[in-house]
Amino acid sequence: MKIVTQGTLSEAVLQRVRDGVPDAQIVSTTSGEELLKEIKDAEALIGTITSPLLEAAGQLRWVQSFTAGLEHVMFDALIKSRLTMTNMRGIYDDQGADHALALMLGLAKGFPRFIRQQLEARYDKTTHERVDLTGKTLGILGLGGIGYALAKRGHVCGMKVIATDARRTDCPPEVSALWLPKRLDDLLGQSDFVVSCVPFTPQTQGLMTLERFRKMKASAYFINISRGAVVKLDDLVTALDEGLVAGAGLDVYEQEPLPSEHPLWKQQNIIMTPHIAAGGADINTTRRDDLLSENIYRFVRGEPLLNVVDKANWF
Repeated sequence: MKIVTQGTLSEAVLQRVRDGVPDAQIVSTTSGEELLKEIKDAEALIGTITSPLLEAAGQLRWVQSFTAGLEHVMFDALIKSRLTMTNMRGIYDDQGADHALALMLGLAKGFPRFIRQQLEARYDKTTHERVDLTGKTLGILGLGGIGYALAKRGHVCGMKVIATDARRTDCPPEVSALWLPKRLDDLLGQSDFVVSCVPFTPQTQGLMTLERFRKMKASAYFINISRGAVVKLDDLVTALDEGLVAGAGLDVYEQEPLPSEHPLWKQQNIIMTPHIAAGGADINTTRRDDLLSENIYRFVRGEPLLNVVDKANWF
C-alpha cells in the first residue's frame, strides 16, 4: 500500500509505521513535479490535494490534511469525488481555548488601557469599569473541540455558558443551553462575552455583520479565535465606533497580515494578536504525530479513520 507525503514525516511517525504496519510504503516527496509523478499509483496522500494532483491520481482513496482548517484546499471536483478526507482538528483545543480566555480576561480587566499607560510610563489608578467573569454569560459560536474546551474554562470561572453548533446535539454539563445556528441572534442578545470558535465554511463566511453586532449588548465583548473570514472587520470597526459593543479581542482577520493603515489598529478597547492562538506548543507536534500514526494504522488495516471531514461543508 503506497502512501505519499508532501515533505518528510517525522522520524517518530516513520518508526511507528515501520513497527505497526510494515507493509505500508511511505514515499516522501520534496517537489511538486515529484509529487505529481508519485501520486499516480498512490492510495493515500498526506498533505494538500490540488486539482492537478486529483486528476493525476488513479488509485487515491484517502487524503490527510496537515491543517485543521480546509477552506484553502476545497474545490468542486474534490467535494464531488469519493475521496475520504481527514484533518487535524482537535490537536489545538487547549491552546485555542486558553487564548480565548486570555483575551476575555484582558478585556474584562481593562488591559488595553493599562498597556497604553505602561508604554507612556504613566501610573494612573483612575477608577474605570472592570468586569468580573463570575455570573456573566459566555456565548460560544461553535461547540467543537476548542469551543467545548473554552466552555469548561468559562464554567470553572463561574460563568453561564450557552452555545450554538451546526452538528453537536448533546448538551454537555458545563453548558446551560445548546442551540442550532439559527438561534444565533438569541445567543448574541443574552451574552456578555461572545466568542467565535466556528470553522470557515460557506455557512459561516461573513457571519458577524453590523446587523449581528447590533444584536449584542452594548456592554458585551466580542472575541474571534476561529477564522478571520467569519467577521466583517469594517462592520466590527463601525460597531466599536458606535458603542454597539464594549470591546473586542481578535487573533484572526479577513486579511492577514492586517494592513498597517487598517482602522482597527487605532481602536482603544481592543486586544489584537497575530494569528498565534493555536501555535507554538511542543505538544502540538506530539499530537500531530500521534494522529498521523493512528490514521495510517487505521487506513492500512481498513479501520474507520479519525477526523473524517464533511467535504460539502468543509469541516
